[in-house]
Amino acid sequence: MDEQTTGDGDTVGADAGAGRLRRALAARRARAALAGGLAAALVAGWLVIRAGDDAAKRHCWGAWSQSDEPSLLLERDDRSFRETAPTPERPRGSCTITASWTYGTDETIHEKISVSYGTGPKDAKKRRAWLAALFADARDQLPEGLPGFVSKGSAALVLPEKCDVDGRPSVVTVSGVQSDNEGNTASLPGVSSEPWQAGQVLVDVANRGMEKAGCAPEKPLGFTAPIVSVHAPDGTFDTSFAPGACRIDGLGPAPRHGEEDEDGLHSAVGPVGDDLQTCVVYWSDNMAAQFSMTAHPRLLKLFDGLTGGAPLARGWRGQGYTDADGALVRTRCAGRTTVMFMQNTAIAKSTPFATPSRVFPVYAAAVAKRLGCAAVTPHGEPA
Repeated sequence: MDEQTTGDGDTVGADAGAGRLRRALAARRARAALAGGLAAALVAGWLVIRAGDDAAKRHCWGAWSQSDEPSLLLERDDRSFRETAPTPERPRGSCTITASWTYGTDETIHEKISVSYGTGPKDAKKRRAWLAALFADARDQLPEGLPGFVSKGSAALVLPEKCDVDGRPSVVTVSGVQSDNEGNTASLPGVSSEPWQAGQVLVDVANRGMEKAGCAPEKPLGFTAPIVSVHAPDGTFDTSFAPGACRIDGLGPAPRHGEEDEDGLHSAVGPVGDDLQTCVVYWSDNMAAQFSMTAHPRLLKLFDGLTGGAPLARGWRGQGYTDADGALVRTRCAGRTTVMFMQNTAIAKSTPFATPSRVFPVYAAAVAKRLGCAAVTPHGEPA
């Protein structure tokens, strides 16, 4: 009798073996088909998952999805995204979202949101300019003790100490600008009408940035309290000098009835509290000088390395400096370490703010008096 061997190694007779061989081969083909079908199903499932990921793609280090990005950018079909996430080895990052759309028949609107993660410049002169720009955007302070602030077109948050790099705090900033035929306007699309929303956008991206950099706290940063605007009422800074900018008597010429004076000089007062006080002086809508005071420990850390170890000048209480570009003093005020800071720009050369040694003592004396601390300048008056 002829013999036949199956693929499974069984030896059978020719007549019976032929049927069993056909059945064995059919079973093998079925198993192969099933395996192929499962593989195809897995591939199809992976494609569905990937398609779902793409449909809900997240941007700015994973902080925002297409369903919760700043809303005006969400509606644009020609958005573009560029981002570099921070890492533990390289704790710096950036993210940019841009979009354009046509208004009417002949005007194109360009929108841009920029996010940054990193420390300020190491160089002292560059850091002073960076700090002036940072605090110039402080219009409302974040609540619940968070070391940050928001304005119409920007927001900034100083991160916890765990995220410091070479002793310098890491800062997350979010800023927006809208450009049209008439120029640029600072604006965070979809959130700028409500400071609370801008603050939430800020903490969302800050938490994500800290995760990427490997320094996230156990409990994510956040707040639920409203952002309350705290500004200086008239008469807060009564120093017996002539009326001045920033509602501080004697601090340069005062605008008339809250409007620009003949030289186009005016000021914008930011928050006025125990932790933070800011004011920006403008000349023809360009920043001429920026003044700030802070006693918040994390905000104070931003000024480390700038103070020096000597008094600002003879008779001053505290360490600091004054030069052609600005002034700074770090002192004790009402039991707290406090920094008062001024930085001017090239625009200031045509204004009284071109000489910090003349105007900064007025500012420091007024702030010390408001906070109820001992005189900082000689005899509590301009030196």
